[in-house]
Amino acid sequence: MDKNSTSIMIKNKKYLEAVIAAMPDLIFVVDINGKYLNVFATGKEDLLYKPKEAIIGKNITDFFDPKTSNLLQSLVTKACKTQILQTLEYELFLSSKKEYFEARVVPTQLKESNVDTVMVIVRDITKKRQREDTTNIIKTVFEEATEGIIIEDAQNNVIHVNPAMLHMLHMSEDSLMGKNSNYLSKMLTPEIQKNIHNAMDTEGHWYGEVEITRPDKKSFLAWMTMDIVMDKHNQPSNIVIMLTDISEIHISRTQMKHLATHDTLTDLPNRALIFEYLNHAINSAKRMESNGALLFIDIDCFKDINDNYSHQTGDLLLQSFALRLSKITRESDILGRLGGDEFLLILENISQIEDILSVIEKIRTELSTPFVINGLSIDITVSIGVSSFPENGDNADILIHAADQAMYNVKKNGKDGFKFYTKEFSIISHEYFLIQRALRKAIKEDDFTIVYQPQFSLHNSSLTGVEALLRCNNIDVKDIPISRLISIAEENNIIHNISRFVMQRCCKQIVEWQELSLSPLKIAVNLSRKELSNENLVQVITENLISCNIKPGILEFEITESTLLQNSHSAKKNISELRKLGCSFSIDDYGTGFSSLSNLREFNLDKIKIDKSFISDLEYNNNDRIIVAATINMVKELGLTVLAEGVETKGQEYLLKEFGCDEVQGYFYSYPLSAEKITKLLVSN
Repeated sequence: MDKNSTSIMIKNKKYLEAVIAAMPDLIFVVDINGKYLNVFATGKEDLLYKPKEAIIGKNITDFFDPKTSNLLQSLVTKACKTQILQTLEYELFLSSKKEYFEARVVPTQLKESNVDTVMVIVRDITKKRQREDTTNIIKTVFEEATEGIIIEDAQNNVIHVNPAMLHMLHMSEDSLMGKNSNYLSKMLTPEIQKNIHNAMDTEGHWYGEVEITRPDKKSFLAWMTMDIVMDKHNQPSNIVIMLTDISEIHISRTQMKHLATHDTLTDLPNRALIFEYLNHAINSAKRMESNGALLFIDIDCFKDINDNYSHQTGDLLLQSFALRLSKITRESDILGRLGGDEFLLILENISQIEDILSVIEKIRTELSTPFVINGLSIDITVSIGVSSFPENGDNADILIHAADQAMYNVKKNGKDGFKFYTKEFSIISHEYFLIQRALRKAIKEDDFTIVYQPQFSLHNSSLTGVEALLRCNNIDVKDIPISRLISIAEENNIIHNISRFVMQRCCKQIVEWQELSLSPLKIAVNLSRKELSNENLVQVITENLISCNIKPGILEFEITESTLLQNSHSAKKNISELRKLGCSFSIDDYGTGFSSLSNLREFNLDKIKIDKSFISDLEYNNNDRIIVAATINMVKELGLTVLAEGVETKGQEYLLKEFGCDEVQGYFYSYPLSAEKITKLLVSN
């Protein structure tokens, strides 16, 4: 070989090395058996996963997993035999991460040691694959997204639209592609179009809730966003529009709002919404200089329906009741449920009182037909309180309170009627809450006193017992009769605390007298209607007797005729158990109620106390004398003791002796005394 030929070969080799160095690929020379003969990696040695020296002479199987090794080997064999380029993409875990490679197997038509060879050109395609994967993900998201997506060019022409958008708009891809966005403007209201136009010009984006009217004239609610996409030169390149169908969300939102503002049982406006409606009606009446009325409607004795039938029956009755009232109200009237068995009816634009009376008459007429619930025929009546606006109140709270006071007055006077609010109700209500507050304060501060009204025998003037009388020391209620205090205590469920106080104080007083070795003195304690029906009454009394080591016979419980009339199972049971225990019972204020001889016999009482209203005029009223004489005779025939209350004169005492009365109490003998003075009286006896 001459010098020029050698020079050309050297020069070509340098060119070849320069070309290989410029390529991003690694080149491996491999024989048909998979043996690495050479590696060309000039300037790219860092891309080799093994040093060049560690690769040459080794086999494909030394570097790849069995699956990849077999694939590469098969391609090498195929390239040698067919002299056709073969390609393969494979993956390797290098440095604890997956990387992707492309191998092109090129036949060389050269032999090494008489064995065919190929060049395997390997390129790292990890970034390419990642870009492809990202593109595929984006494409999948675009195609599969539930949100509708439109991509426009800078001139507002549609260049991409996904299936979700086509489905929402009920349009085909052909009808949108290449179209200007005027297609969407036609589906929006002019106001929304104007808002979008202004926002896109000034801020480059807009979002909001819209109503889309499709080409088929059907509408749906959607959340729409529009954004301008800027290129690298900060110039608008695309506009992206996204739509989310929120029709179902809107329905759910509407349903949730309805549930929050309506009673779940009757589906009427609830307390919160009725307050809102009422305030609006009051403000409208002020503005229009008109009048309106509020009816506070309460079902009479509803608790008895729940107790005697079931709460389910009560709920069904409330539903039927609401339906009946809804049928007879005007379109402008608003009926709501305040809670429990209390309903409110707002009447607007009332020109005369007859308008209110007409509505009340409709209600009473509608309710005159019995309700049939689960086969049961149930008659009900209602108590209705009426307040007018804006006269009786300038806000819902005041107006409802006024109507409630009027309704309460109906309840007090026998129920089944209606009353209009007056200022007198407000005065009564003020006193009511004053007493309620004073009683709660007295309970908290133990601010009660017990005084004792002595009772004497008419036969020998001996002290036979005392009646324990409660006094509240709070200055705000010192002039209010104790009967009024007890009544309010019952209504507010604080009577139990008061009764416990009386029982504990009386039992302790008995112990003090016993420790002084005084003769046993019977103490009469009043039991209210609620106390007599209390399931824990016997237990409370028994615990007090045991803790104080007192014989039950020393206690006498006084109950009123009205209490006797309730004739409840629990009251009968408590009387029976306390009598078995050894306690005695008397009827207080006899003659003022409606007790019957059958009740006297059934309850097996011990004593009758004739009310002082029959005693006060005994000397001058012949009818009172006849009634008292007959009562004493009848009661004694039943084997009961008779005591006359309120005896204040010698003449009354004389007549009572003539009639055969057993015992007396009253100012003629003694005023109510403190425990200390009773002690002195016992000592003197």
